[in-house]
Amino acid sequence: MRRVNMLGEIGRFAATPARSGILLAGLGLLVWIGLSVWAGLSSTEFGFRLREAWDTPAYFYLGLPLMVSGVAAAAFMRPERAWRWPLWLVAGHQAGVLLMGLGKQSGLSLLILTPILALMLAAFFAIPAMLGSFAGRRLGERAY
Repeated sequence: MRRVNMLGEIGRFAATPARSGILLAGLGLLVWIGLSVWAGLSSTEFGFRLREAWDTPAYFYLGLPLMVSGVAAAAFMRPERAWRWPLWLVAGHQAGVLLMGLGKQSGLSLLILTPILALMLAAFFAIPAMLGSFAGRRLGERAY
């Protein structure tokens, strides 16, 4: 019987930069959708109501560290042009924001909030990307 290693399968899928970017975008999308549903289920109001992911503390304790780890891992595995990994993740995150909605926010405020949040998250995730890229290059030099 063949054992399937989940991390090995993900690593083989992420063999190209485009596929790595797709995985990061998917991570951002899944974090937003998953925590939006979680926030809706844990609401004290009567019945289920989708909420923004950041309405739950899990977004800051679970979601952001998971996304930071994903960006750092991508930058470690593919250190060349590490600036693109936060952008892929933010693109997926913002796709989740657009799909799930922003509650009572108007369309105009959504257009204003999306680029602002994208810039903030990209800046926040750029640090792990640069650290992962640096570590990947340094460890790569030692291997020779």
